[in-house]
Amino acid sequence: MALSLSSFLFAICIAPAVLADTVTFDWSIGWVRANPDGLAERPVMGINGQWPLPLLNITKGDNIVVNLHNQLGNQSTSMHFHGMYQNGTNEMDGPVGVTQCDVPPGSSFKLNFTIDQPGTYWYHSHTRGQYPDGLRGQLVVHDPENPYRGQFDAEIPLTVSDWYHAEMPGLLASFVSYKNPTGAEPVPKSALMNDTQNLTIPVEPGKTYFFRLTNIGAFAGQYFWIEGHTMQIIEVDGVYTEPAEASMIYLTAAQRYGFLVTMKTDDSANFAMMGSMDTVSLDIFQPNRDPTDLSMQDLFDVVPDTLNCNSTSWLVYNDAAPKPAALLLDEFEPFDDFTLVPQDGLKLYDHVDYSFNLDLAMNNLGDGAN
Repeated sequence: MALSLSSFLFAICIAPAVLADTVTFDWSIGWVRANPDGLAERPVMGINGQWPLPLLNITKGDNIVVNLHNQLGNQSTSMHFHGMYQNGTNEMDGPVGVTQCDVPPGSSFKLNFTIDQPGTYWYHSHTRGQYPDGLRGQLVVHDPENPYRGQFDAEIPLTVSDWYHAEMPGLLASFVSYKNPTGAEPVPKSALMNDTQNLTIPVEPGKTYFFRLTNIGAFAGQYFWIEGHTMQIIEVDGVYTEPAEASMIYLTAAQRYGFLVTMKTDDSANFAMMGSMDTVSLDIFQPNRDPTDLSMQDLFDVVPDTLNCNSTSWLVYNDAAPKPAALLLDEFEPFDDFTLVPQDGLKLYDHVDYSFNLDLAMNNLGDGAN
């Protein structure tokens, strides 16, 4: 039987909804124990009794349903899918006190929204400073219309992060305190890659891999590079870019990069892959700052000798070959991401219609800063 024009148009309109999948997660948030840097076992927030948290592989257009159950017992919690616009589903965004309330211990909350943005993202608690206690993981949204499809053989999901041995409630209490007059941020203990150290990633000669890298850390930015290999950046924070070659990139906390790496043609050697916490970032709050004045560049007020700011992993071509130590660098020279060009062709705004100056005084710190 022939379809009428109205029936045909209706079928076209509902086709995307029919083709999209609904992906359902039943998550019980509770305490488990872990020792990711091998230095100290501690309680961490896991999902369904597991930590690290699961990698989420979603396809653009999928509807996501998360049945979240708070079994922590002693803390409220929440869940935020970082980078999602949540157009039309603002109440699913997760920031406590902004778009929704906490999920109290013993209670549940149902998240239900559609992901229509491709790219590399992550998900985490949005309750106070909670996610550094473990409640964070990577989210990858695959794109059937990826402009770089066909140019890589496989994907490699990767995270970098800083790691604390003390739990966040105690660290926050000491941070926001009259006993901390300079506002010194808590210093982490270690750098992690994929929530561990000494990570090995098997690769095959001649193949090209799509790395999806996310900084899921609490505070520190990280430099990232792969010895002997060049990265071709194709995506930043969910936005496709024109290809750009880089030997080192820099990711602030919550930033994401997608890049292609083509392997060497032989398997005679393995190569170190490095993440290094930034301990001397320029303090953007210092007026009239001089980039050459290192006294104005301390990210951490004090860098203890015990800080393990590097995480070494390896691309493993050959299990029988040694895994070499990383080479020492004289300085960090990351790619200038300001030079990236988005594929959508959107130009930089060439002028500002209105500008506002904000004068901020922090006289309570006792250091004379304004």
